[in-house]
Amino acid sequence: MGTSDAIAALALMVSLASAYISFRAFKHSVSVHDLESSLAFDRDRSELLVQVEQSRKLFSAARREIEQTQFVLSQEPEQIRLALNCYDSLFTEFLPKLIGAERQASLLWEEIFNWRDKAGRSAFVHLTPRFRSLIEDDRAVRDSALFCNSEVRTQLAKAQDMYRKGQLA
Repeated sequence: MGTSDAIAALALMVSLASAYISFRAFKHSVSVHDLESSLAFDRDRSELLVQVEQSRKLFSAARREIEQTQFVLSQEPEQIRLALNCYDSLFTEFLPKLIGAERQASLLWEEIFNWRDKAGRSAFVHLTPRFRSLIEDDRAVRDSALFCNSEVRTQLAKAQDMYRKGQLA
């Protein structure tokens, strides 16, 4: 075995050591990337969960406010209820929509909470825009319902005043 064979054997050992170090560096790089990706997914998922939960609370508060108006109206004399029966859509249309929106937000929260790993990341990418759209549509219904509710409250106050003055028959 000559000097050239010894140099070749040494070069082979250095190459193998270099390949091993490169492989470990690659594995570490992949591991760090997976960790960063997982953390980013968890952060984005948490933000979406917070948005859905806040929306659910808004829907719940609006539902309670409308139910309170419905209760107050049910305690009024018949003449006042008849004068305001044109606002029944608040209770027949908006209230069921708010109940459905609240239920849907709870279901979305559960589904998003259960997203895990790569399947969860795929679901996040594909379903998040749809979920955000559903929440925004429900928020628009909530805004309309609250506007209608404030109008009913205003008209109720006017009807009560007219009833007290004997102007409502």
